[in-house]
Amino acid sequence: MSRLRLFSFGLIYFLALFLVAEAALRIGLMFYGYDFIKPSDYIYKCFYSNIESIAEKKIRADDDITDILILGGSVISPGYLNLEPRLNALLNKHYKGTKKVAIYNVAAPAHTSLDNLLKYDLLRNQHFDLVIYYEAINDLHAGNISDKLFRADYSHIKWYSDIYILLAHPEIDISVIPYVVDKAFRAIKDKIQHKTYLGQYGSDLTVSASAGSYKSINSYHQNLSRIITIAHSRKESLLLMSYASCFPLNVTLTGKQSDMQYFAGCKFATPVTMWGKAEYVKAGIAKHNKILKNQVKKHDLAFMDMENALPQEPALFCDVCHLSEAGAQRFAKELASYIISKKILD
Repeated sequence: MSRLRLFSFGLIYFLALFLVAEAALRIGLMFYGYDFIKPSDYIYKCFYSNIESIAEKKIRADDDITDILILGGSVISPGYLNLEPRLNALLNKHYKGTKKVAIYNVAAPAHTSLDNLLKYDLLRNQHFDLVIYYEAINDLHAGNISDKLFRADYSHIKWYSDIYILLAHPEIDISVIPYVVDKAFRAIKDKIQHKTYLGQYGSDLTVSASAGSYKSINSYHQNLSRIITIAHSRKESLLLMSYASCFPLNVTLTGKQSDMQYFAGCKFATPVTMWGKAEYVKAGIAKHNKILKNQVKKHDLAFMDMENALPQEPALFCDVCHLSEAGAQRFAKELASYIISKKILD
């Protein structure tokens, strides 16, 4: 057999083996929710499902529709505050058909400044006339781990570690082999090293004492700065809001059911221990609000002081941050009033 024929045979054999392995791995990944043709869509299907339909739209700057993107956590997410229909009704009532407003709310429970940064970046092919950001509590959860295990990019949380692996392989739609090998290698390495990850939800109060250093503060600052940079690069207006919270005076919140007596008595409420010890959470929100205000001054951004606009009255809150029906109505009215009075959409 000539060298050319031998080489050709080897090449065909390799390609056949590659195609079989590729097909087998893609079929295997389908059992975990990946698409066979476009496995990169897993970023939407598993992590950020609420932006998939928006990413497929054509949201342009050169039409007569004013497009608003809302970034945040559970407080303003669909199903909690019903912010988008409330805000849409208030704005449409004011503009009386002279301006068409479309609101896209991608806020979601437990999402941090990093999630909001990643979602905003993934929507790079869309153009929004206004981006509203409201989130300053969920990052505190990331600090509830020892100094040794904490990572500024939040990769000590499995949720983000998995996202980073996926985003590190832009070739995944062409071939899933590098991604699968990388993921398997990291899993084996984690097992050998007995690596401990922090969960996306909840806090282990045995390590919350170490959170006194507020390890996530710098990360929050960096993520917010990157969101501002993206908004400037896309020529999109950005509205930042200080974060409203309610910590009843002369009360020590423990995270137990008994805490609910100090709030509005909502059907759903989140114990403060979701983010850490009460005193740490209260101080952490204040630090995040300070970062927000500093960024507003530095970049001359629109700023709505929701912290002061929304009274710290227990009747308006279900827990330290989520809002009751009365609070939700007040929140939407205050935000709409600010947008209209400051002519943000004009």
